[in-house]
Amino acid sequence: MKISVLNLLRGGVFSLAVVAAFAFTQPLKVTTAYGAERNDDDEVIAWHQVDISNPQNYECETNPSLVCIYEEQDVTSPMVAPGKFLP
Repeated sequence: MKISVLNLLRGGVFSLAVVAAFAFTQPLKVTTAYGAERNDDDEVIAWHQVDISNPQNYECETNPSLVCIYEEQDVTSPMVAPGKFLP
């Protein structure tokens, strides 16, 4: 009887650890995004693929009214970073 209770307790602790591991793990974020190069009229003239995990390969000028980086090459896709993209 003692052994079965101990086994149940071990199983419960193991199950709780498995649930906690999945509950507190965040999904991997996409690191590839696209910078929208704009002209003086704020029209997109070119798309540049950027690695958002390495911000040294792009720069966003501070301008909260514009979007700098998008998830896809489409201005309606979700925004990743605000500002004006400077290639």
